Amino acid sequence: MATINASVTISSNISSNPISISKTMSMTKSANPSVGLEETTGLRTKKFTSTTAAVIVEADELTDDTAHKVYIRNAGTNRANFFYVAYNASAAGAAEAETIGKLYGGDWMLFPYNGSTNITVASSTATETQYLEYMVFADGIVAAKG
Repeated sequence: MATINASVTISSNISSNPISISKTMSMTKSANPSVGLEETTGLRTKKFTSTTAAVIVEADELTDDTAHKVYIRNAGTNRANFFYVAYNASAAGAAEAETIGKLYGGDWMLFPYNGSTNITVASSTATETQYLEYMVFADGIVAAKG
């Protein structure tokens, strides 16, 4: 059985009571939570040289399910440049897009994904090349894309 574990550790002195959170999650199938996710799209890197939005995960690539997990990282180090990340069938930043947030240089995210809509990203800059790293841990893959 495949095993995929994700861990996050957060510590902060932002308040008078220090914060310390350390959590680990085993990624499992929705239909059988005792079985780990067994598929992945593979780790991908995409180069952006414009602000044109691009689909990085296509809805038809994965089975409709609630167990998928998506990892995205802005591989850059410049905190002035970021990526818009959105759920949408067309474009991040467009009026119809449901923007999840912005990933600044060095930022990353891991979130659940049900496979029913595209995930798009758009660079905040056309003057500096940016690189995005991403991967889907999947309950089921319909077709290999890339």
